[in-house]
Amino acid sequence: MAIYQFKLNLIPEKGVLETLGIIPTKLDINFEERIEHYHLKEDNLLEFSDFFRDALIVDWWKSVDILPTEIIYYISKLFPTRVIKNSNSYYWKYYSNSIDHDTYLMLNKQSQKIAELHFRADLRERDLKFLNQFIAIAKKYNCLLMDVKGNLIRPEQSEVYKLITRSDNYKFLVNPQDFFDNFHNQQ
Repeated sequence: MAIYQFKLNLIPEKGVLETLGIIPTKLDINFEERIEHYHLKEDNLLEFSDFFRDALIVDWWKSVDILPTEIIYYISKLFPTRVIKNSNSYYWKYYSNSIDHDTYLMLNKQSQKIAELHFRADLRERDLKFLNQFIAIAKKYNCLLMDVKGNLIRPEQSEVYKLITRSDNYKFLVNPQDFFDNFHNQQ
């Protein structure tokens, strides 16, 4: 992922309410445990009783009746290129010398409902047109937006922009040298 791409997951509000009973401001994403779990799985060392769960594993979409074909249609309208489709996933990409956007949608193999939907918007884009179009899609489908740190917000431009200003992506774009100095000092 490029540092200038800001990633947001779309999570249906209904799924969060049904799973948690409330809309929290932050969901748990445990990167260290996630990496350990991945490596154990790859090496076939997971026991049957081993269980890992964080916000990226929960099936937020299971109770939501959104037709994937409908949302795929609206996402496809944002990209000048055709979607790359595999058996259960869709990937859109737009890349030029100055802009790099992409979107990923995965379907549940059994139910054929959406299992995951995220996008990465290039913060260098003038007027953040792509980002704002995705905010509109999130609103249309009553979804919340979650950043890579688990912060959960409503799809309102002002909320998304506040989240962006707290991101590493934004800090890098504003002052790359300061970003790298701070990153080096944290090591």
